[in-house]
Amino acid sequence: MKSSRTPRPRWRLADLLDFEAVLAASERVDERERLIFARDIRPQLAGLPEDRRRAPGLRLWLAERRARESQRIWPSQTWLRLVDGLRWALILGLGLIGAGVAWGLCLGNGQRVHVVIFVGLTVALPWAGFVLLTGLRLVASRSGVPWLMQVLLRPAAARLAGDRNLARWAQAFSDSRAAREAATARTARLMQWGGLGFSLGVVLAFVISLMIFDVRFYWEATPDNNGLMETAVSTLAAPWAGVWSAAVPDAATVRASRLSGAAGQRPPGGAVAGAWWRFLVMTVLVWGALPRLLLIALFAARERWALARLDFQAPRHRALWRSLAGVTRGAVAESNTDGALVLDVGGHDIDGTAIRGFLLRRLRLNPEATQRVNVLDAEAEAAADRALAAAPGHVVLVASDWSLSPRSATRLQARVRDSAGRATPVTWVIVADHDGMPAAPDAEHMSRWTAFVDGLRDPATEVAAYDPAA
Repeated sequence: MKSSRTPRPRWRLADLLDFEAVLAASERVDERERLIFARDIRPQLAGLPEDRRRAPGLRLWLAERRARESQRIWPSQTWLRLVDGLRWALILGLGLIGAGVAWGLCLGNGQRVHVVIFVGLTVALPWAGFVLLTGLRLVASRSGVPWLMQVLLRPAAARLAGDRNLARWAQAFSDSRAAREAATARTARLMQWGGLGFSLGVVLAFVISLMIFDVRFYWEATPDNNGLMETAVSTLAAPWAGVWSAAVPDAATVRASRLSGAAGQRPPGGAVAGAWWRFLVMTVLVWGALPRLLLIALFAARERWALARLDFQAPRHRALWRSLAGVTRGAVAESNTDGALVLDVGGHDIDGTAIRGFLLRRLRLNPEATQRVNVLDAEAEAAADRALAAAPGHVVLVASDWSLSPRSATRLQARVRDSAGRATPVTWVIVADHDGMPAAPDAEHMSRWTAFVDGLRDPATEVAAYDPAA
């Protein structure tokens, strides 16, 4: 048996693809899977409350499936190859573009570089593109399927993973806001790698051109705006002015580099050109490359934060968890172990005693008290509120299979949560009435109740069908 102290693995974006692929292959859980879950996984979740068990439990189950099927080609392997390939393609491709821009600026116009145009094309324009792409991603994300899924997986992985898996992966992102946020953060991080490659390509090509050619630097403008140019230069150079003053053109250098437009003028070289090329290299590195590195780290953190919020509350996820873990009591206080408050919904005289055997054997709960709710009896409702306020370890709502009223049941769920707290495990036990005795509900009624409880998206609420043979 694995120790409960074993570090629980975290969800990654690629893990979601493998998880959905497993569900696409089969959503049915056999007895062997339940035994493995009970033996190897459940002990690692013992210290967690019910509302925090599902995400780590499903991640541990996926890791166990991977270990058992080590020879299988998992979709995440294709995904990781695609993402890594795209990252390097962006770095190299945009790096070549950046190098081409730098070479064009240095070699064109008689090897004279207009410093304003250089900064605009190598720093300002890429950031304008970043803002534009961010806006386009926000528009595309409204469709429910992130851009990363649409661009990367559908054309490149369809032959490897199959259309069915792609559809399930798209559904996974459509069902989970946290998954969409994680995919969006990964997309943004990839774009920053491309931006970093562009900046490094600019610097590399620029330095090479300086070693080969006699490059001069100048600026020009119609109005007399020396002061504005000096202010712009000092502002851009502020981060490194105290460390490398040689890379900060002073006022005399700025004035000496201005061309009046007269024919045959050539910008000065020597110390003037030296100050400008150092300034331009530092401008691209500090205002182009460094922010990209910071954004890469930020988007990586955002992806981790988003994946940490995965709740797996979609109906198919809840059905899988119900099949693996069963409807059982979560971690409760020591004094409340095995204790449960039973609420007879609608006053059908189905108390904890009548279904005691089922609660003990199937749900491992001991009914300690029974109260009536949703009845025309003020005293009974007040007694139920007092019992809920006493912090029960578990709440069991016993309801007739035919009596589902979504609006009334939703109000009752909210009432239980307001009184007992968000972390208190709640189980709806659905029963049928057979000659005054509790019986198993029929499948149609049970499916309606299951859809209702799943729709609540409450990680600490489950539903169970009463089984007199349990």
